[in-house]
Amino acid sequence: MHWLLAGAIALIGLILAPGLSFYFDVTPKLVVLLLAVACAWTWPRPSWRNPLWVLTILSALSLALSTHSSLGLWGSTWRRYGAITQITILLLALALSTQSHHAVKILRVIVAAGAITAIYGIAQYFGFDPVLPAAAYHAGEGVWSIVRPPSTLGYVSYFATWLVFIVFLGFAIPGRLSLAISGLAAAAMIPTGTRAAILGTAVGFAVWLYWRGLRIPRRAVVAGALAVVAGIAFLLSPAGTQLRSRTRWFAEDPWGGARPLLWRDSARMALDRPLTGHGTEVFISAFPHYESVDLARAYPDFAHESPHNIFLDAAVSQGVIGLLLLSAFCILGFRSAWRARGKHPQICAALAGALAAGIVAQQFTVFTIPTAALFFATIALAAGLAGPPDVLRPRLPLALPLVFAAAYYTIADHELLRARRALDVNDLNAPAPSTGDLWYSRMLLNAAQRSPDVQQRLRAIQQATIAARRATRTAEDPFNAWYNLAGILAAQNHAAGTEQALRQAIASRPNWFKPHWTLAQLLLMERRFEEARLQAVRAADLDGGKHPEVAATLLRLQK
Repeated sequence: MHWLLAGAIALIGLILAPGLSFYFDVTPKLVVLLLAVACAWTWPRPSWRNPLWVLTILSALSLALSTHSSLGLWGSTWRRYGAITQITILLLALALSTQSHHAVKILRVIVAAGAITAIYGIAQYFGFDPVLPAAAYHAGEGVWSIVRPPSTLGYVSYFATWLVFIVFLGFAIPGRLSLAISGLAAAAMIPTGTRAAILGTAVGFAVWLYWRGLRIPRRAVVAGALAVVAGIAFLLSPAGTQLRSRTRWFAEDPWGGARPLLWRDSARMALDRPLTGHGTEVFISAFPHYESVDLARAYPDFAHESPHNIFLDAAVSQGVIGLLLLSAFCILGFRSAWRARGKHPQICAALAGALAAGIVAQQFTVFTIPTAALFFATIALAAGLAGPPDVLRPRLPLALPLVFAAAYYTIADHELLRARRALDVNDLNAPAPSTGDLWYSRMLLNAAQRSPDVQQRLRAIQQATIAARRATRTAEDPFNAWYNLAGILAAQNHAAGTEQALRQAIASRPNWFKPHWTLAQLLLMERRFEEARLQAVRAADLDGGKHPEVAATLLRLQK
């Protein structure tokens, strides 16, 4: 079974399916996770003396209590980290803990996958990418242009967090090849320009040294010094131009962008429901009611999808229970590594370093499927090494709901992919997908505007309107759904419906400047000048001077 579990984690990190999957960097990883755990249907007998079992059961209960909607069950589209996914990852960790006697073999497979992701990320930095469009991870222009490679992990921060674990898990494996892969992972981390990962690596290295008894081999000192010299040389070379541009961004934004304000507002959100939390995967819809004016002004066009911190994410989603359970998992990992260090000094030092580095790095990001799988796998291997082997019992019925969930995600994703392919060629008669109403409404409306057939165009606009209305109930970001509906109704000269939709968008996200600004223009057209002026003042205040057209509207009303 250890080959299956190790291969699953490796494949979760590696798999991408552009052209074959709509959410090509999320859905395939989730399907692999579900099917792998379904196949590994031999489970340890539950034991209240096994802390990993206790924490898993309590976490499942907490997730059940915090799942208030289908979104909380199935997960948001951008990371699919709902209750089903989280419980499945914990089951994967449980199974992995029973295979800890194969820890080195398991880690070899995972670290090998890490080497592939590292090589791909480095290739992306240097402009070679046969899989993904380079524009997706380039930002800025001219001398400020930067590239932040995501490799196969979907986004640069998640790639860097993944590499943090690979660096230290490579230390657990005897031999020079594994150390070379650790070095490769560290090298691949540098072009990402992710400060959280670099800080996490530094902390993890300190923990690893402490676990080893503060003994540093002379060869490691020489290798580290050479790596520093090589890094400085690369930064100063022509190849390091884009990385130097990234350091300029650091100088202009030393506090990590929106994060300090986001953390403050997220903490206030968590304190509002300290016991039960707001529910899993509802942050993007619930947070706007706690978003401060300061944050809205600083980033007026940005919708925050998470607190960018694993502990705040747990507190917001599951309340203090979720926060305590996540903390307990971390404590269990360190405690287990400490207990088992006598028999397995090299492995336990590496697991402790990986866990410490991962915790620090994820103070600036939230879990995704690959990073969560590695995080809990690290804890599970440590727990397995520290405790007696569990008694295995067949649990075949567990596979059935997991296979059903995998089929659901696959079918829903395929429907969206089929709809996109049809709309890309202006085929307006393709069946509507059962999910993604907001996306489908927008895409169908764009395709309708390109159609030369008037009757077909009108029929498509009607279908887009129906999907837009449905999206106000189903979308994970209702403020965008209401704003989208307002635009469609405005194009149909439905003034009353447009005003109602805009006011609903404001109610869903009070400190978003855009619906205030659009409503001001609508009220101005209806010659409701005082109401328009109030909305324009509010829009200009929330916009923070970022958009000249917003200030122009206010200026027009003040004349």
